[in-house]
Amino acid sequence: MKNIQYILLFTIFFHFNLYAGSANLVTKMAYNVSYDKALKKAKESNKPLMMVIGQEGCPWCNKFEVKTLMNKKIHSNIENSFVPLTIIRELDQYPKRFKPKGVPTVLFIDPKNENAFYKSFGYKSKREYKIELEKALTLFKENQNI
Repeated sequence: MKNIQYILLFTIFFHFNLYAGSANLVTKMAYNVSYDKALKKAKESNKPLMMVIGQEGCPWCNKFEVKTLMNKKIHSNIENSFVPLTIIRELDQYPKRFKPKGVPTVLFIDPKNENAFYKSFGYKSKREYKIELEKALTLFKENQNI
Protein backbone atom coordinates (compact mmCIF):
# COMPACT_ATOMS: atom_id res chain seq x y z
CA MET A 1 0.00 0.00 0.00
CA LYS A 2 2.83 2.38 0.84
CA ASN A 3 4.46 1.72 -2.52
CA ILE A 4 1.28 2.73 -4.31
CA GLN A 5 1.17 5.97 -2.30
CA TYR A 6 4.78 6.77 -3.24
CA ILE A 7 4.12 6.02 -6.90
CA LEU A 8 1.00 8.21 -6.87
CA LEU A 9 2.85 11.04 -5.11
CA PHE A 10 5.76 10.80 -7.58
CA THR A 11 3.36 10.81 -10.54
CA ILE A 12 1.56 13.91 -9.27
CA PHE A 13 4.85 15.70 -8.58
CA PHE A 14 6.25 14.74 -11.99
CA HIS A 15 3.09 15.88 -13.78
CA PHE A 16 3.11 19.34 -12.18
CA ASN A 17 6.85 19.68 -12.59
CA LEU A 18 6.65 18.79 -16.27
CA TYR A 19 4.20 21.52 -17.22
CA ALA A 20 4.96 24.27 -14.71
CA GLY A 21 7.34 26.30 -16.77
CA SER A 22 7.27 26.66 -20.55
CA ALA A 23 3.49 26.54 -20.92
CA ASN A 24 3.24 29.49 -18.54
CA LEU A 25 5.84 31.43 -20.51
CA VAL A 26 3.80 30.95 -23.66
CA THR A 27 0.30 31.55 -22.28
CA LYS A 28 0.92 34.11 -19.54
CA MET A 29 4.06 35.87 -20.78
CA ALA A 30 3.52 35.67 -24.56
CA TYR A 31 6.88 34.07 -25.33
CA ASN A 32 7.36 32.96 -28.91
CA VAL A 33 7.64 29.23 -29.65
CA SER A 34 8.93 29.42 -33.24
CA TYR A 35 12.56 30.34 -33.82
CA ASP A 36 11.82 31.67 -37.32
CA LYS A 37 8.88 33.85 -36.22
CA ALA A 38 10.78 35.19 -33.22
CA LEU A 39 13.80 35.97 -35.41
CA LYS A 40 11.57 37.86 -37.83
CA LYS A 41 10.13 39.93 -34.94
CA ALA A 42 13.64 40.60 -33.64
CA LYS A 43 14.76 41.83 -37.06
CA GLU A 44 11.71 44.06 -37.44
CA SER A 45 12.09 45.58 -33.97
CA ASN A 46 15.93 45.61 -33.94
CA LYS A 47 15.88 43.85 -30.59
CA PRO A 48 18.03 40.89 -29.64
CA LEU A 49 16.41 37.48 -29.55
CA MET A 50 16.41 35.91 -26.07
CA MET A 51 16.13 32.15 -26.52
CA VAL A 52 15.38 30.21 -23.33
CA ILE A 53 16.23 26.55 -23.81
CA GLY A 54 14.82 24.08 -21.33
CA GLN A 55 13.96 20.42 -21.05
CA GLU A 56 10.79 18.62 -20.11
CA GLY A 57 10.78 17.67 -16.44
CA CYS A 58 13.84 19.76 -15.57
CA PRO A 59 13.28 21.15 -12.06
CA TRP A 60 15.90 23.92 -12.49
CA CYS A 61 14.32 25.02 -15.77
CA ASN A 62 10.90 25.20 -14.17
CA LYS A 63 12.23 27.05 -11.12
CA PHE A 64 14.02 29.56 -13.36
CA GLU A 65 10.90 30.13 -15.45
CA VAL A 66 8.45 30.40 -12.56
CA LYS A 67 10.59 32.23 -9.97
CA THR A 68 12.66 34.45 -12.27
CA LEU A 69 11.26 34.88 -15.76
CA MET A 70 7.65 35.26 -14.60
CA ASN A 71 8.58 38.00 -12.12
CA LYS A 72 6.79 41.22 -13.16
CA LYS A 73 9.90 43.42 -13.17
CA ILE A 74 12.03 40.87 -15.01
CA HIS A 75 9.25 40.25 -17.52
CA SER A 76 8.80 43.98 -18.12
CA ASN A 77 12.53 44.34 -18.76
CA ILE A 78 12.47 41.39 -21.19
CA GLU A 79 9.37 42.66 -22.97
CA ASN A 80 10.87 46.13 -23.49
CA SER A 81 14.35 45.09 -24.61
CA PHE A 82 14.21 41.60 -26.12
CA VAL A 83 12.13 39.25 -28.26
CA PRO A 84 11.63 36.23 -25.96
CA LEU A 85 11.51 32.67 -27.26
CA THR A 86 11.09 29.45 -25.28
CA ILE A 87 12.40 26.17 -26.65
CA ILE A 88 12.23 22.60 -25.37
CA ARG A 89 15.64 21.18 -26.26
CA GLU A 90 14.49 17.74 -27.45
CA LEU A 91 11.16 18.68 -29.03
CA ASP A 92 11.33 22.03 -30.79
CA GLN A 93 13.01 22.98 -34.04
CA TYR A 94 15.78 25.55 -33.93
CA PRO A 95 19.28 25.82 -35.40
CA LYS A 96 21.32 22.86 -34.12
CA ARG A 97 24.35 25.07 -33.51
CA PHE A 98 22.47 26.52 -30.53
CA LYS A 99 21.77 23.15 -28.88
CA PRO A 100 23.20 23.42 -25.36
CA LYS A 101 24.85 20.68 -23.34
CA GLY A 102 22.97 21.68 -20.19
CA VAL A 103 19.71 23.38 -19.26
CA PRO A 104 18.44 25.89 -18.57
CA THR A 105 20.45 27.92 -21.03
CA VAL A 106 19.57 31.36 -22.36
CA LEU A 107 21.16 32.56 -25.58
CA PHE A 108 21.02 36.18 -26.65
CA ILE A 109 21.14 36.28 -30.44
CA ASP A 110 21.83 39.21 -32.75
CA PRO A 111 19.01 39.16 -35.33
CA LYS A 112 21.22 40.57 -38.10
CA ASN A 113 23.82 37.81 -38.18
CA GLU A 114 22.12 35.14 -36.02
CA ASN A 115 25.16 34.84 -33.76
CA ALA A 116 24.82 34.23 -30.05
CA PHE A 117 26.64 37.16 -28.49
CA TYR A 118 25.89 36.32 -24.84
CA LYS A 119 25.05 33.11 -22.97
CA SER A 120 23.60 32.50 -19.54
CA PHE A 121 23.76 29.03 -18.03
CA GLY A 122 21.80 27.47 -15.18
CA TYR A 123 19.29 28.77 -12.71
CA LYS A 124 19.53 32.49 -11.91
CA SER A 125 17.67 34.37 -9.19
CA LYS A 126 15.79 37.56 -10.07
CA ARG A 127 18.69 39.70 -8.87
CA GLU A 128 21.26 37.65 -10.79
CA TYR A 129 19.18 37.57 -13.95
CA LYS A 130 18.59 41.32 -13.89
CA ILE A 131 22.38 41.68 -14.14
CA GLU A 132 22.50 39.11 -16.98
CA LEU A 133 19.87 41.08 -18.93
CA GLU A 134 21.80 44.32 -18.44
CA LYS A 135 25.04 42.70 -19.66
CA ALA A 136 23.33 41.25 -22.73
CA LEU A 137 21.66 44.53 -23.65
CA THR A 138 24.91 46.48 -23.19
CA LEU A 139 26.78 44.03 -25.44
CA PHE A 140 24.06 44.21 -28.07
CA LYS A 141 24.13 48.01 -28.12
CA GLU A 142 27.93 48.07 -28.30
CA ASN A 143 27.86 45.66 -31.25
CA GLN A 144 25.33 47.86 -33.04
CA ASN A 145 27.73 50.82 -32.88
CA ILE A 146 30.60 48.94 -34.54
